[in-house]
Amino acid sequence: MKVASIAPISIVLLLLSSHMLAAADAEYQVPRKDIDFKIFQFPRDAMPRIDCDTSDWEMVPESYVYGTSLLNDTEDGHGTDIDRNDLDVKVTVGWVKGLNRLYFLYEAHDDYWDFGRFNPRGYLNDIFEIVVDGDMSGGEFIFNELLVPDRTRDQSSPEYIESYTRYAGNHAQNYHIYTPPVNNAWVLVWGGQPWISEFPYSNVAYDYDFEHGESGKLVLEFWVTPYDHAPIEGPERAVESNLQENLQIGLSWSILDFDGDKRDGHYNLAHNVMMVRHADYLPAFKLMPMEPSVQPELYAEWNYQVVNMERRVVAFTDESIGEITSWNWDFGDGTTSTEQHPIHTFSESQMRPVITLEVTGKGGTSKRTRYWEVLLK
Repeated sequence: MKVASIAPISIVLLLLSSHMLAAADAEYQVPRKDIDFKIFQFPRDAMPRIDCDTSDWEMVPESYVYGTSLLNDTEDGHGTDIDRNDLDVKVTVGWVKGLNRLYFLYEAHDDYWDFGRFNPRGYLNDIFEIVVDGDMSGGEFIFNELLVPDRTRDQSSPEYIESYTRYAGNHAQNYHIYTPPVNNAWVLVWGGQPWISEFPYSNVAYDYDFEHGESGKLVLEFWVTPYDHAPIEGPERAVESNLQENLQIGLSWSILDFDGDKRDGHYNLAHNVMMVRHADYLPAFKLMPMEPSVQPELYAEWNYQVVNMERRVVAFTDESIGEITSWNWDFGDGTTSTEQHPIHTFSESQMRPVITLEVTGKGGTSKRTRYWEVLLK
């Protein structure tokens, strides 16, 4: 991949410091607080397969599905008065605990699917556009006011090139997804890191049976990896957003609807088109715990952290599912504990202990044994 020339160190430090200040002041004014936006947690054994078979998503409650009524055309005059005979969409977002991925199901009916023209500017096509700010750091992520204070669009200027390639899309990512792509890549990444659109950093599938200019339904299924730091050089020094249960991320989407030679609408969830380049305008979405309807009644699970390797002290965390009344830990060295989250000191003879947690509750009992995973000196 061709990489732009290295920015002067003063510019790099300026970019880093500006983003660090933005991240430190993450309590920006989140829009659309009137709605509890949620991201559904899929069980690990039922994560969506990217094949446009929507049966994978049938377990998702309707409260996680966001439709046309939530959109606002903030550029082309329609407002919230959207003719559903013209365009009608549903968007569902999911995640899997332990994977830093966001799964999307986009189902859309359009009276005129526009995708048959080539345009060197890259966006005269029906588009589903998403923006993700995985750590809710907020701030501008497309144009850097510090380097280009007059927002010049002279893309030949060194200042613009440095700002775009080193800054755009670094801490929040914008994906222009072609619906559908014809003779195109599936997405135009608005930023300096096109590698995020490639597997294994994302994946996509489409299903449709219409031609350019016809009406019909399109199903788009994909996942992306959100990044707190996505450099132009590639994934080696990238920092994935750490998706954790009950945390919030910044997320929004918009639909650019073209009908022939005109754009018919630019409908967006944030109700402000600034969402496409400024993360302060992204609604907050909560990474939800698993719904009771898809949980086992009782399931033992646990994790651990070595607190002090020299003293061989390990802290254990219960991560079991269900209504639990008692815990029984067997540390494999003849000792046990009935605490939910015990801290245990192992003897010097225990190098790779076999550890079991048994939980008891309304649904009976469940055990989880892990072999040789806790490594001690």
